[in-house]
Amino acid sequence: MTDDYDFEGLPLVSLRPGTSVLVVGPSHAGTRHLAFRMLSGPPDEGAILVSTNQRAGRIADDWARSGFELDEERAAILDCVGDEDQSVRAQVLPVSGPSDLTGIGMRYSDVDRTFRESGVERVRTGLFSVSTLLSFGDLKPVSRFVHTLVGRIDAIDGIGVFCIDPGMHDEQTVSTITQFCSARIDVRETESGQELRARGVPDQPREWVSFDVETE
Repeated sequence: MTDDYDFEGLPLVSLRPGTSVLVVGPSHAGTRHLAFRMLSGPPDEGAILVSTNQRAGRIADDWARSGFELDEERAAILDCVGDEDQSVRAQVLPVSGPSDLTGIGMRYSDVDRTFRESGVERVRTGLFSVSTLLSFGDLKPVSRFVHTLVGRIDAIDGIGVFCIDPGMHDEQTVSTITQFCSARIDVRETESGQELRARGVPDQPREWVSFDVETE
């Protein structure tokens, strides 16, 4: 039996393999920081991050500040923006753009196969963000893509972390994307700091609780 995935330093209990979580909140509320930390596992785990709205170099810097040590053997960025920065300490696989859902899926399969050939069997997957995909495409194909990616994550006993900004969409759109994920984490910013609450999985905080977004 595969061990659950832990989230060190966050007020979240472990999640079983195959779980995909939709993280709902504006980036300025610490949403991206939370998602980065959820993707930052121990050295024996791999991570694949689909970057739809930031260059690989910038997203690698943000990811590293979350405490994750990027390594080409276990970290990959599917770059939908374009980045010629050769100093990124991760595999960078270019995709023609956020509207190329087929290309993203193909690149994802390539990385997963490479990881498994090198012995990396536990993989965390991030999609930053669903909102960008929706700005380039209609809800139906984007929903179908999310559904397919969730299925792939489940098939490899991974963990998925998908970000969406509710301020960019109506509630029906957010609800539609939510239904394809196992769980949902809402994020908000208050006068005292960032807070989160979870739905869809047992033992997670259902009431608002604070979390730390301090970076190194």
